[in-house]
Amino acid sequence: MSHTPPESARFAFTERVNCPVCGRLDFQILKKSSYDETLGEHELRRMYSASSDTQLLDQLVRCKGCGLVYLNPRIKQDIILEGYRNAEDPLFIAQNEARILTFRQCLEGIMRRHGVSPGTHPRVLDIGCAGGAFPKAASDLGFEVVGIEPSAWMATRARARYDLDIRAGTLEEVDFKGERFDIITLWDVIEHMADPATALQRIRSLLHPHGLLIVNYPDHESLARKGLRSRWPFFLSVHLYYFSPATITRLLNHHGFQVRETRPHWQKLPLGYVLKRASAHLPFLGMFAAMLEHRKMGMRAVSYNMGQTLVVASREHG
Repeated sequence: MSHTPPESARFAFTERVNCPVCGRLDFQILKKSSYDETLGEHELRRMYSASSDTQLLDQLVRCKGCGLVYLNPRIKQDIILEGYRNAEDPLFIAQNEARILTFRQCLEGIMRRHGVSPGTHPRVLDIGCAGGAFPKAASDLGFEVVGIEPSAWMATRARARYDLDIRAGTLEEVDFKGERFDIITLWDVIEHMADPATALQRIRSLLHPHGLLIVNYPDHESLARKGLRSRWPFFLSVHLYYFSPATITRLLNHHGFQVRETRPHWQKLPLGYVLKRASAHLPFLGMFAAMLEHRKMGMRAVSYNMGQTLVVASREHG
């Protein structure tokens, strides 16, 4: 039995959605919406950028069928997508060197653990590649990489900076003209996708039978989320879904993938940037971020995990 829509469901720019994992619409409300219903469409579109710090305003629910935690109702898909298309985020891409280091180390680990190399899995597609950090890291290791990114601003800068095949657009919009790939990646992307089930169907059609899918996501069952509770930095309105190992595995299995590995995802970013982003949820950290601004210590890359999980899956035959 579905719930009566809360006040925010009558807000002109929201829509109700079924659970993308099991298709059900009955849920338990974990947090009610806190939108100001006078908020205009222009302000909503501005929220959807690569590094939005807009804290979670939407209603958060847990599916009674499979346990997925997600937003329902949520901002309409066309508004979200338009926000991503128009995103410009110089601060985000300014941290690319640390992200390249993260991706290179992570990909090297996957290569060791899964027997992957440019010789066995040469072609890589990175979906939602932002400023091109992962395509650059994979290219440096010898892979042939294609990146796609909905923000035309970011795609243009990534192409110019790294001279790589970075295409503006979404997975649904880009015409790959028969291209297929050996590895497809979704770095900090699947939680933003309005329709992850349809996206996974398209990904499977683009992936060679021996191919791998690499996904990382903010894990609702992580120790960081449980410890920080409502102050968890990944509780953002731009994150539509909060998967767990159980729900991401069920979703991937349903769309023809077999999970081969699940492990915490560690990331490297400059300390000052990490503190500045975290201060949106833990305000006392803002003082430390200000102290470190423009200082050598603030620019030092630190490794951290705030509850992100990495999944490597293979395409099932058939």
